[in-house]
Amino acid sequence: MLSVRDLTVSLGSETTPVDIVAGVSFELGKGEILGLVGESGCGKSMTSLAVMGLLPQPGPRIRAGRVLLEGCDVTQLQPWQRVEAGHGRMAMIFQEPMTSLNPVRRIGDQIAEAVRVHDRSSGPPAIARARELLELVRMPDPAMQLSAYPHQLSGGQRQRVMIAIALACRPQVLIADEPTTALDVTIQVQVLGLLRELCNRLDMAMLFITHDMGVIAQLADRVSVMYAGRIVETAGVEALFGRPRHHYTRGLMDCMPSRNSGARRLPTIAGQPPAPGTVGAGCVFASRCAAVRESCRTAAPPRAEVSRGHEVLCAFPLDGGESR
Repeated sequence: MLSVRDLTVSLGSETTPVDIVAGVSFELGKGEILGLVGESGCGKSMTSLAVMGLLPQPGPRIRAGRVLLEGCDVTQLQPWQRVEAGHGRMAMIFQEPMTSLNPVRRIGDQIAEAVRVHDRSSGPPAIARARELLELVRMPDPAMQLSAYPHQLSGGQRQRVMIAIALACRPQVLIADEPTTALDVTIQVQVLGLLRELCNRLDMAMLFITHDMGVIAQLADRVSVMYAGRIVETAGVEALFGRPRHHYTRGLMDCMPSRNSGARRLPTIAGQPPAPGTVGAGCVFASRCAAVRESCRTAAPPRAEVSRGHEVLCAFPLDGGESR
C-alpha cells in the first residue's frame, strides 16, 4: 500500500547538501500499524512530513528516494496535486490539536471543509458527513459538538476532531505524529484503542510516530527504530522487545523503568547523537556504542536480515544479548 524507498531529506545547497534523513525505507500493508520510534531530533517527524509532501518551503527538500502510494510515486507532488490526481488518500494527525484547529471556527465547519475538498459535497450533506465522522471517532453527543469551538473541548475531544478531519479523505494510510503525547494516561489509552479499532474497521494502514516504547508495545504490529536520520532496526513488536539486535535499541530498552527497578538509577546511553553534517564514513552510532570496534568508525555497516522480517543496520549485531 505505502512503500518508502531510500528516502533522503536534505538541507543546504545542491552542491553541499546536509542530510537530516538518510536512506529511509519501510513498507506498510493494509490494516498494519508500523511504529517509528527514536529520540527527539532523530528525524521521525521530518520523515512523516516528507512522505506527506508537507516539508516547509524554503527549507528541507527530498534529495533522493521515492514514496509510492498504491504503486504511484507521489514524491514530487504537492498535497493539492495529489488530491487532483486521485492520490490524496493519505492523512496526518499531529501532536497538539489546539495548534492545528482554527480557534475561531466551529468544529463542524472545520470537518465539513475537509469533506468538501475530498467528497466534492457542500451544505447539509457535508455537515451530515461531519456528524458521521464524529460518531465514527466516538465523540460524545456529536450533534451538539458540531457547533462547539476548539477551546470548549477537552484535549482528548480535540484530538478526536483531528482524527475525524483526517478520516474525511477516507485514507488508505494515516500518519500519526505523537498524537497522544499531550494527553493524560487514561485519555491516551482511549485514543490508542480508537486508532487500533479504526485501522481494523477501515482496513487502514498507520505509521505511528513516538518516542514512547511503551506505546509502541501496546499498539504497533512492527517497529522501526530511528537514530540520526537512519532506521537502524526493524522487526515485529515481539521480536524487537524480546530480542533487540542493535546496540542502540538495546540501550533504549535498558533506559525504560520497570516494576522491579526499585530506587536504582536507570542506565543511560552516553554521549549525544551526531549533529547533521558531522556524520563520517562509519556507523552513526559508533561514538556512543559500548561495543564499538575500530572498523565501525571507518566503514559503513551493512543492513542485514538477522531473522525473518528482522533487519538491523550493524556490522556486529547483538546475539542473545551479546555482540557476535
